[in-house]
Amino acid sequence: MAAPPMLAVALVLLAVAPRYGPHWDELYFGMLPPRWWYEDQPPLTVWVTWALGRVSDDLWVQRLPGVVAAVAGAFVATLYPRTLGASPQVQRLAGWAHAFTVYPLIMGHLFTTSTLDLLAWQVVVLCVLRATLGHPHGLLWAGTVAGLACWNKLLVVVLAAALLVGLLLTRRSLLVTRDALLGSLVFVALGAPQVLLQLVHGLPMTQVSGGLVDQQGDLVRLALLPALALFVGPPLLLVWGGALLAPWRTDRPGRFLLPTFVVVLLWTLANPSQPYYPVGVLLPALAVGWVTSGAARRWSLRKSSWVVAANGLVACLVCLPLLPPTEPWLSALSRVNPTIRDQVGWPGYAQQITSLRGAGEDVVVDTYALAGAVHRYGTAEDRAAVHSGHNALWDLGPPAGDLVLLVGEDAVRQRDAFDTCRSAGTLETGPVVHPQLVHVPLLRCEGPVTDWQTLWPRFRRLTG
Repeated sequence: MAAPPMLAVALVLLAVAPRYGPHWDELYFGMLPPRWWYEDQPPLTVWVTWALGRVSDDLWVQRLPGVVAAVAGAFVATLYPRTLGASPQVQRLAGWAHAFTVYPLIMGHLFTTSTLDLLAWQVVVLCVLRATLGHPHGLLWAGTVAGLACWNKLLVVVLAAALLVGLLLTRRSLLVTRDALLGSLVFVALGAPQVLLQLVHGLPMTQVSGGLVDQQGDLVRLALLPALALFVGPPLLLVWGGALLAPWRTDRPGRFLLPTFVVVLLWTLANPSQPYYPVGVLLPALAVGWVTSGAARRWSLRKSSWVVAANGLVACLVCLPLLPPTEPWLSALSRVNPTIRDQVGWPGYAQQITSLRGAGEDVVVDTYALAGAVHRYGTAEDRAAVHSGHNALWDLGPPAGDLVLLVGEDAVRQRDAFDTCRSAGTLETGPVVHPQLVHVPLLRCEGPVTDWQTLWPRFRRLTG
């Protein structure tokens, strides 16, 4: 039942994978060596990126895990109605609806930590749903998947806490079973190493998250509910909304989804670094909603198929680089989907920086994406010369020479660390640009006032 949507989304994502350019985060991951932990994230996504980089630097190769995750997500979506005993037609409809709505398409086109995290949330919620329906070992599998997911993104801990609240309010008896105990132990055993590494190093991820909250927290709170509706599909609101409300009112399967969603929503409002966090609960609700919601009972299969198709068409236009990256299309699209904005312009930025870099001169960039752009598009000499204090790149160490080109506001603020500095201009940007790349200053400096090991902590920057 899942084969048609799985095949379709795979073909679409493979077709557009090489278009535009790498995303802000993809440039960053491509610069990181494999390690057991990083200040701003667990290591799994970086490990996969590094391994694929040994095979090819082609963008479509780097994005294959995103395609695989999207295909797997469509398959998992069909398992929700199957678990609830729905017909093959409804199972297939759930697969199409998931595969071609906004957030799964965005995550399938890119490969970031959120790509695998979405799939993990889907599987964990499915396992809990199966447990509430009497399937053996559901909570054990939920704990296992959640524990493994901690090696990709620690946000799954929030999901685990929310599911605990959801089950406490709806199926408390499940929490005193042998599988619940074993699942909890496995979750702790698998996830503890990454949590402990964060604790030992002073929880640097909280500083990264705090930086994002400072930058965009008010906007995230204001736009959270509309953004969630967009991510899951406005035409499908009656389906996923009904899946949250109808079981709660009538004690139907999936009753735990509403309190789980509310907990994640409240956590996002309290920590508004990104608006997409609750989507990992709403997409399972969408899959369940084709069975439990009032809309699913009122709509014919034909009407449901037309709604899913219309939503999918608009989602593809909004999420994927289908048209040439030209104005005014690019500016308009980037206002709705900022990830499009984050995939253009990198070769130009890298060329400007490398052309300004003098012989024997190192480059210190305050933004990991710009550093990653130089690393991806520059020569071998350029790659060896670029450094950054942004997040995990700081651990790669400082430059060694006396001549340095500082790039970015945070970097040029350290001009007093050198004997002499002079302006090297600003980066030229196009009409579509990330807010952190507007009027980026450049400063050419020489003569560090002390050794680089002493100076390097001043360049450290933990933020999103």
